[in-house]
Amino acid sequence: MQTTNRQVRAGLSLLEVMVALTILGGSLIGMAEYGRQFAKTNGQAMTQNSAMDIATARVEEVKSQRNYAAIDTMAGVHSISHNGLTYTRTTAIVRTLSAQVDYKTVTVAVTRAAMAAPVKKTSAIAFF
Repeated sequence: MQTTNRQVRAGLSLLEVMVALTILGGSLIGMAEYGRQFAKTNGQAMTQNSAMDIATARVEEVKSQRNYAAIDTMAGVHSISHNGLTYTRTTAIVRTLSAQVDYKTVTVAVTRAAMAAPVKKTSAIAFF
């Protein structure tokens, strides 16, 4: 009968520890990047939603004007504060008048320096 003298392994080698730390480090860096991108995207979405709220409120305000002739006085540029951020709201009103139609097109554009593109909302208001 032949006997083999084997030692029982009692731990990890330095190489195994280094490989495990490399994998863990890479995973943590990836998760940190995901968290950064998520926070950035969430902030942009909040800014876009606030701009949309401002534009919608302005269009509804113009549509609720009872005097058709007074709608033109609502055009202009204003600074608006919403959720702690400052936006620029531009209201443009264009009248289309012909023998067949008479309506005004209201376009509200909301911008902010951090936004890539303005948020625009348009509605037509017919003379009644």
